[in-house]
Amino acid sequence: VADDGANGADPTPGNNSASDTTPVDAAPDLSLTKSDGGASTTPGGTVAYTLGYSNTGNQGATGAVLTETVPANTTWNAGASTAGWACTPNGNAGSTCTLALGALAAGGAPGSATFAVTVDSPVPAGVTQVSNTAGVADDGANGPDPTPANNTASDTTPVDAAPDLALTKSDGGVSTTPGGTVAYTLGYSNA
Repeated sequence: VADDGANGADPTPGNNSASDTTPVDAAPDLSLTKSDGGASTTPGGTVAYTLGYSNTGNQGATGAVLTETVPANTTWNAGASTAGWACTPNGNAGSTCTLALGALAAGGAPGSATFAVTVDSPVPAGVTQVSNTAGVADDGANGPDPTPANNTASDTTPVDAAPDLALTKSDGGVSTTPGGTVAYTLGYSNA
């Protein structure tokens, strides 16, 4: 506050201004969905997961990253995935894959990315599905996420696999007489 000085100088100008700081309770609120679109697959098939991410909070997020782990009995399929994924150590089962998203505006439009894997062929006995979980996180610079439970999402894809047994039997073309022995060779396989 000030006057025109017509009546003299203010003897205590140090109290002519004041300030106050009001905290703003704001934080990013990231969320993630994951879907294979209801697909099922076979050994050697590719499963493409759509990851839907958003920031429904009231403050922007910085340094946002999607994280995936390549599921058992699969390998990462870079060609069917969104460009930019990096998998360490090598894209095989158990590898950790990340996709940098950068800044996500508060209340902004949701985004999506694709993460794809190829199912091993053949698969071990008893394998009937591929289960996969993904997560989204930011660098924490704008405060903690108020609902971290929705920062991960999972999906399970059925794997249609079955053994295909085959058997052949041969006596080698021999003939025998009463009291003779016949040896049969049984050839078996799982195609």
